[in-house]
Amino acid sequence: MSEAIYVLYNYFSDEKLYFLINNNETIELKENELKKFSNVKKNIFLISDLFDSLEIDLPETNLSNQKKAIPFLIQDKLLDDVNNYSWLLNADDEILLLTNKEKLNNLINKIDLYSTSSLSPIEASFDKDNLIIIDDKVILSLQNQWYWSGSLEVFCNQLPFLEEKLKDKMIESHCLGKIPEELIDKNFLKFSLYENIQSLWTANLPSLKQGFNILKGEFEPKINWVQKIKNLKFYIYSAVAIYSIFLVSNLIQISSLSILNYQLNNQLSEVFKSKFPNETIENDLISQVNNLVNLDSYSKKNLDSLRLLSNEISLMENLSLISINSDSNKITIEVEAVDYDQLEELVKLMSTMNIDLSIGSSRRLNNLLVGELNVRTF
Repeated sequence: MSEAIYVLYNYFSDEKLYFLINNNETIELKENELKKFSNVKKNIFLISDLFDSLEIDLPETNLSNQKKAIPFLIQDKLLDDVNNYSWLLNADDEILLLTNKEKLNNLINKIDLYSTSSLSPIEASFDKDNLIIIDDKVILSLQNQWYWSGSLEVFCNQLPFLEEKLKDKMIESHCLGKIPEELIDKNFLKFSLYENIQSLWTANLPSLKQGFNILKGEFEPKINWVQKIKNLKFYIYSAVAIYSIFLVSNLIQISSLSILNYQLNNQLSEVFKSKFPNETIENDLISQVNNLVNLDSYSKKNLDSLRLLSNEISLMENLSLISINSDSNKITIEVEAVDYDQLEELVKLMSTMNIDLSIGSSRRLNNLLVGELNVRTF
């Protein structure tokens, strides 16, 4: 038998007992321990007086046609309109279980059916004849004859009917505490006594089966998407966290590039003002310089080279522009880098763009390298 959780739900007291069934081992669980077994299917066995059993002679046809015939076969045996009842039929049984539809609906609405594979009346869930007495409540299972659960008083009133059903057979009987006085002299009841409810159920759980399952057809539970999402919340939160980190990282990078671009534009503006003090800066600074510059001292190609160099510096990680200086022979820019290799990497990159760049003096500032780069002018 694979791992499963049996829930014994007492409709009379609204109490539940939980048992983990694993092969031949039975372990009682506390309600707060169920979270550890969220992936294990639950089988709920209902202890109630909601169901009546009825022998029925079904026509020899398929199960679908038998179910269609049931309302006509039982109408005369009911005290109320047949539409007010729900019934359970087991293909391997000759007994029909009847219950009030409204009461059954109310019951199902009270129960958390998430991860529940079956909900069964316990009196019809044993694989053998069985009698269980707990305080003033009785559970009776006579295979293919009679399934009943209710008060001890009503049960005692039906003892003649039970004796007739048994026909000189003995029935295993399990009692919590002492045997009720009304049953002491009943020789057809073979009693086993238990000091506590846990030991009583531990002895009877191996006899339970999943026969009549209420959770079929109109009572089949809907998917609990809220609970499913709760179970997946760790993975959802992780995905959101990873996406948030990625988003923030990109925003920081974009912000850094914007700052570098702003600094570069300011430094280019300073160079422009030093070269053309009488000119007002326009929106397209490069085009403006192209129109004003003296090609003998500051050619258009020099400006293009400076623009390409500035763009590459702003795109390289951990490399930032500090200042730009120029004279008639060369343009000198000062950059801040992680190490000398990064300066050499920039020189090689610019050489692929036909820009003659060389490394000048450098110095250490804290953990960074401040170096000069010389751009050959034309």
